[in-house]
Amino acid sequence: MPLRFVHCSDIHLLDLAGAHPGQFLNKRLTGGVNLLLSRRRKHDENLFDRIVEHARQYAAERLVITGDLTNLALEPEFVLVRRKLREAGLPVTVIPGNHDTYTRGSARTRRFEVFLGEFMAGERDGGDYPFVQRLGDVALVGVSTAIPSLPLVAVGRVGAEQLTRLSAALGQLGAEGLTRVVLIHHPVLVGAARPRHDLLDLAAFGAVIAAQGAELILHGHEHRRIDGALPGPRGPVPVHGVGSGTYLSQKPDRHGAFSLYSVAPGAITRVYHWWNGAHFVADPAAAIL
Repeated sequence: MPLRFVHCSDIHLLDLAGAHPGQFLNKRLTGGVNLLLSRRRKHDENLFDRIVEHARQYAAERLVITGDLTNLALEPEFVLVRRKLREAGLPVTVIPGNHDTYTRGSARTRRFEVFLGEFMAGERDGGDYPFVQRLGDVALVGVSTAIPSLPLVAVGRVGAEQLTRLSAALGQLGAEGLTRVVLIHHPVLVGAARPRHDLLDLAAFGAVIAAQGAELILHGHEHRRIDGALPGPRGPVPVHGVGSGTYLSQKPDRHGAFSLYSVAPGAITRVYHWWNGAHFVADPAAAIL
């Protein structure tokens, strides 16, 4: 049976309840200013509620969110996110993005894993990431690129040790004949990310895919639709980036968005949905990969 799931990303749910000035004496100072001047007006968390409603209406078996669930990695934000996901009414899989490890303190205390670990249950081999969730003939492979960085910088890194584990996991899952869906936050195509927003070990990640393969790679981060492919050992591996799930923009390919997937061995379909200012509307045709 195909796995039917909804993919969204970069929902940036905000809750500053209980936050005190001392928590902004770091990178959050510039992030807080950005929230006040721009980001807070560009995102509406009610769109995430609409996505969840659509997932239930489509009888999706799972909701997949590829990072940036928060804005500033504050505890109240994680409490809000956890409540929303628990109330979603269907299983949820998440991975972290750069906003979820916004400061060194949030990364050091593993705040994302502490609050949202229940949505990353799966097989591991020597580290938090990657994790593998086996769902029938499909395996979701969750990768982390989330690292704290300097103000106005949003880079990511997989890291050598995680890449080694990822290579082994993809090789084993491929040998078992499973359809491998890799979840990652940062874009993995050359030139897809803006300056200072890129994946620092993009080439090394690409080398793993070239050697071991995958059937689909999903990401977020750039708040726009990105379609492409990476070379794999048996042909191109589709790469899909989705726009921010809560973005109010009406610029082409930068709308708020989510995708509905049906994934089975040898058969993957996608229907991309974008926010038109009043409703999420589906693309005229599903993409058959």
